[in-house]
Amino acid sequence: MDMAEKVTKTAGELYVSDKEGNDQDGDGTEQKPFKTALRALTFAGKEPFPTIYVDSQKEGERWAVISKTQRKNVKKLFAREQMKSDSKDKKEAEDSERREKNLDGAKKVTIENDSSLPEPKTAKIYQLEPLRGERVKVFGWVHRMRKQGKNLLFIVLRDGTGFLQCVLNDKLVF
Repeated sequence: MDMAEKVTKTAGELYVSDKEGNDQDGDGTEQKPFKTALRALTFAGKEPFPTIYVDSQKEGERWAVISKTQRKNVKKLFAREQMKSDSKDKKEAEDSERREKNLDGAKKVTIENDSSLPEPKTAKIYQLEPLRGERVKVFGWVHRMRKQGKNLLFIVLRDGTGFLQCVLNDKLVF
């Protein structure tokens, strides 16, 4: 049983104080009230909400039951916050699913050395111009990458000496 259930089951009431409350450290009791009514509702979790007491406007009274209009407005805010968090969770789940799918697709891509062609020469990017038309091997990192369609990928590689534009197609695209 979490803290919210303990407080609402034992007392059935939560306390909110603009003056003395604290949303981080408060627990909704008279001694440690919340600062905002919205925090009290999020602490309670779901309907039926317990009775919420706020600072009283009358002299001599410390607490008063929250007004109906204020309670209604806070419930609207609470519903909006719930919808936001639900949509955020849904979006995160979709993003992680899409990321997993992309990773699976990327794992299927294998770059193999074609043994029927001559061995590639290893070179830095700045040394490539005289080697145009020959087979080369370049070590570097991706500076920019742009995918176009399902089977075309443009990559700008860099190795500290320059940039190299590459076009990958068919099997090399994930």
